[in-house]
Amino acid sequence: MNKQSLARTLIVGAGLGILLPALVLAAFLFTDRQEREIDLRVRVPLSQYADVLARGMAVAIWNLDREVAAQLVEAVMRNPDVVQVTVLDEYSERFAHGESRTRVPGDRLREEREVVYNRRVVGHVVVEMSTRHVQLDLLTDLSKLGMALLAQVVISFVLILLLFQRRMLHPLRALQQSTIRLARGELDQPVQSLRQDEIGTLALGLDKMRTDLGTLIAERDSRNASLKQELAERLRAEEALRFSQAKFAAIFDASPVAMTVSRRQKDCEVASVNDAWVRQFQRNREQIVGTTGVQNGFWISQLDRDAVLSEIDRTGEIARYPAWMSAGYEGKRLLCEISGRLITLNDESLLILAYEDITAKHQYEREILDLNATLEQRVTLRTQELSKALATLQQAQGELVRTEKLAALGALVAGIAHELNTPIGNCVTVASTMHEHNEEFAASMQHGVRRSALDGYVARNREGTTILIRSLAKAAELVASFKQVAVDQTSVNRRYFHLGETVDEIILTLSPMIRKTPHTVVCNIPDKLTMESYPGPLGQIITNLINNAFLHGFEPGVRGTVTISATTVDRDWIQLSIRDNGIGIPQDNLDRIFDPFFTTKLGQGGSGLGLSIVYNLVTGVLGGTIQVSSSPRGGTCVTLTLPRMAPAGAHGLEPVESP
Repeated sequence: MNKQSLARTLIVGAGLGILLPALVLAAFLFTDRQEREIDLRVRVPLSQYADVLARGMAVAIWNLDREVAAQLVEAVMRNPDVVQVTVLDEYSERFAHGESRTRVPGDRLREEREVVYNRRVVGHVVVEMSTRHVQLDLLTDLSKLGMALLAQVVISFVLILLLFQRRMLHPLRALQQSTIRLARGELDQPVQSLRQDEIGTLALGLDKMRTDLGTLIAERDSRNASLKQELAERLRAEEALRFSQAKFAAIFDASPVAMTVSRRQKDCEVASVNDAWVRQFQRNREQIVGTTGVQNGFWISQLDRDAVLSEIDRTGEIARYPAWMSAGYEGKRLLCEISGRLITLNDESLLILAYEDITAKHQYEREILDLNATLEQRVTLRTQELSKALATLQQAQGELVRTEKLAALGALVAGIAHELNTPIGNCVTVASTMHEHNEEFAASMQHGVRRSALDGYVARNREGTTILIRSLAKAAELVASFKQVAVDQTSVNRRYFHLGETVDEIILTLSPMIRKTPHTVVCNIPDKLTMESYPGPLGQIITNLINNAFLHGFEPGVRGTVTISATTVDRDWIQLSIRDNGIGIPQDNLDRIFDPFFTTKLGQGGSGLGLSIVYNLVTGVLGGTIQVSSSPRGGTCVTLTLPRMAPAGAHGLEPVESP
C-alpha cells in the first residue's frame, strides 16, 4: 500500500459523505417541487377550466348553440398546456371539441364535469392538460443545481486534501520518525508536539511512553541487582533450614510423647521414630524404620489404620483418634490416642503422628461406667414412681374433663329448653285462643249465625292455624338441629356432611349463650364445601374457640365479633379460620396456650383445658394442624388445616368435651 492510501481513503470517505446526502436531498427537493409545480400550474387550472366550461356550456347545450360552445372551447385552448377539450351532449354525442395542433409530449391530466341545467344533466365536459412545460422548467433547474453541486464537491475535495496534507500527513510522518528512534532504543531525544490536537496528544503519549520505557529499564537494572541479593539471602536461608532440621531432629528425639515420621507417598513407610516411641512400644528402631504399618504389625486393626489415613488425606490432620496398638514382640495391647499432621518438605509429604497411651485412663472410665450402671437402676425406680404419679394426675385430668362435659350437656339442655319455649308457648297461646273462639261460635250458632260472624270466625281460625303451623315448623327445625348436634357431640360417628350447615347448627345451639353477651358470631362458609369426617369433635372445637374468644378476647362492655370462614387449600384439604377482633394474646403466652391447665383467668370461668382439648382433637381425631396468630389490639386468628376425609382409625378415640 502506498503512502497516500490513508489520505485517499479519508478524502473519498469525506467526498461520499458530502455527495450522497446532497444527492438524496436534491432528489427529495426535486420530487417535492415537481409535485407542487404540477399542482399549481396544471391541476389547479385544469379543475378551474373544467368548472368554468361545465357552467358555461349548460345554456349552450340546452339552446343547441354550438357557436357559443366553440368560443368557450377556443378560449380555453389558448393555454399552451391544454391538450384537448371535448363537450358531449346528453346523448354522449360530441357537441364541441378542441385539440392542440402540435403533439405535446409529457404526462396528461384529465378532468371531467357534468353539465347541469335546471337540475338536469344535459352533457359532459372533458379537459386534458400536459405537464411537459413544467417538467422542462424543472429539468433546467435540476441541471443548474447539478452544476452547483459538482462545483461544491470539487472545492470540498481540494480543501479536504489540503487540510489532510497539512494537519495529518506531515505530523504523522514526524511521529513515524520518532517511533523509529524509540524502536532503536534512542530514548534521550524527546518526541515533539507541534499542535494542540489529537496528533499532538498522540505525540505527548509517545513521549510519555519514552520516559516510561526509560524508567522501566532503570527498574529492570535495579531488580537484577535485587535478585542477586535475594539469591545470596536464599543461600543463607537454606543453611538456616538445615540448621533448623537438625534442631527439629533433636527436639523430636527429646520429646516425651511417642512420635513417628512416615513418608506418605510410600504407603506411610516409617522414616524415623523418637526415643519415647521406642520406650513406649518396646521395639528396636532399626527393625521399624523402613517398614509400613501393614508389614510391622504395629496396628492391631487395619480398619483403624485406614480410618486415620483417610482422615489425614481428607483434612490434612487428625486429633485424638482412639486405636488399639501392639507393643513389644509379645503383642501387648495399648490403647492410644493418635494425633498428627501432614507436612511437605522438599516436595516430599511427611506424616508426623503422636501416640498418647490412655490404657490406664480407659480402665478408670470402665470402672466409672460400672458405678453408673447401679445409678441407672436407681433412676429407673424413681422413674417408675414418677410414672405412677403422672397416671394419677392424668386420671384427675380426665375427671375434670368429664366434669366440663356434664356442664356442656347441661348448657345444651338449657339452650334447647330456652329455644323451644318461644314457639311452643306461641302454639299454646294460639290454641287456647282458638278454643275460646270455638266456644263463642258454638254458643252463637244456637241463635243463628250471621254472614259477617261466620267470615270473622273463619279468618281468625285461618290466622291461628297459620301461626300454629309456623311455630310448630320452627320447633321441629330446632329439635332436628339440636338432635343432630346432640348426636354428634355425644358420639364420634364419621359421616359425610356440609361444613356450612354443620357450623350453622352449632351456632344455633349456642344462640342462648350468645344472646346473653353483646357479641355476635358470623359464619362465612361456602355452601358446597363438604367433608367426610367427625362433626362431633369439630363442633366441640368450634364451641371451645367461641367460648375462649368471649371469655378472654373481649374486654367488658365491648361489642366483639367472631368470624368463622373456610377456604379450600386443594382437593384434599380445607382451611377453617375462627377470627375475633378482640385484644389479642400477649406474645409471651402464644407458646403456652395449648398447655393443659394454662389460663389467664383461673377462678373467673377459665379451666385451662379448652385449648388443650382443641389441640388434641385437631391433631388426633381430625388428623389436621392448628396455628394461632395474634397481635396486641389486633385480634386473634385460629387456623385449622383439616383433611376433607379424616384419617382412618380416629373413630376409635373417645372425644372429650368442654363448654
